[in-house]
Amino acid sequence: MRVMKHKKTSLAVAAALALGSASAVHAEIGFKAGAWDLSFSGNVNGFATWNSCDNKAITVAGGLACNNVNGGKEQAIESGLLPSALVFGAKTSQSGLDIGVTFGFYPGITSSATGKHGIGASTIDLRQNFLTFGTKAGGTVKVGRDIGLFGSDAILADMTLLGVGSGGAFLGGNTTLGRIGIGYIYTDWIPQISYSSPKYGGFQYSAGVFQGMDFLNFSGLASSATMTQHEQPGLQAKGSYEWTGTVGGKAWASAMNQKVRSRGAPDTAPAGSDVSSQAFDLGAKLNVAGFEGVLYAYSGDGVGTTAIGFDAAAVVGATVEKRKSKGGYVQGTYKIGNFKPGVSYGESRLDLASNESAGSNPTLVKKNKSLVAGLYYSLTQSLNLVGEYIQTKAESQAGADNKDSVIALGAILFF
Repeated sequence: MRVMKHKKTSLAVAAALALGSASAVHAEIGFKAGAWDLSFSGNVNGFATWNSCDNKAITVAGGLACNNVNGGKEQAIESGLLPSALVFGAKTSQSGLDIGVTFGFYPGITSSATGKHGIGASTIDLRQNFLTFGTKAGGTVKVGRDIGLFGSDAILADMTLLGVGSGGAFLGGNTTLGRIGIGYIYTDWIPQISYSSPKYGGFQYSAGVFQGMDFLNFSGLASSATMTQHEQPGLQAKGSYEWTGTVGGKAWASAMNQKVRSRGAPDTAPAGSDVSSQAFDLGAKLNVAGFEGVLYAYSGDGVGTTAIGFDAAAVVGATVEKRKSKGGYVQGTYKIGNFKPGVSYGESRLDLASNESAGSNPTLVKKNKSLVAGLYYSLTQSLNLVGEYIQTKAESQAGADNKDSVIALGAILFF
């Protein structure tokens, strides 16, 4: 086994690797064992977060702002939008094919299973488990579990990827939200058989069949349908174009389609009913000198909000109807030496279905929105210090709202 070698990589590439959007070829630590190239990459992060929660008696069902009627403050030391990560990759060439495997382990630092009391334990999320094969000229096939195509560029362009964003101090899970549900629908980590083309100049496309996602009653309201039967895989596709120059950047579009059916009890939709879901998005990122701007928008029908399938349809009596959703965000950052200040605003909206009304479903979320101001400082090539101030507001179909504000301070180190 040869001596370890180190490859330099930017924080943007490292963050993309931590989300699994690239293969292990760019990993920072690598070595050779026989005919195989082995690599490790990942990150460790932690943040102190202070949340000033709303103390109104009303709760927005599916809202993403903290509401604590018994006291308005919550504090935590937790992972940010990225959990910590250890990603292992192995690749080689056989019979004219480039082949490889990737495993990604993503632990949080909080006691996810037990909350904030003694004898707790953090959990490990095995988000990546896939193989690849192909050629540089013909493209690459992927089989296994990895990040989805729809919405993936939205989260990779989010400046809060290196920080916290919304959901600080009160969620208690493996990560906070960043702009998940507040500017984009979470792309998720999905079993798939997909294909990525080689690059044609700056253009590249990907497409594949994906495990369909269940309809989940995230809001807790009786009207939100649960449906769990999948008779066929879902479809996802993405195309992107990158360019360099005085004004460099990237533009992308992605889409998804799936159909889910009700099995009958315990599904709450009428047995045998089905819903076809569609969504698409558009985004662009521009770089001019030290400035980087991002503009992103999505639209969905029967996809829900926050994550694919969350509150995606309404069941009223013997009928089930889709809910429409849309949203997006705008973001600007400017690099000044080792400092990178940024501002980001985004929102996600959920419409009532045709078989329901605001009067019958007043507490269901209508809109989640947030404003984030962040300051990111590169202490070294691999280590970043982060400070963010986040204001989040959740509004119901009847116009009531919850608000919170978060201060987050911490560090994230990539390797």
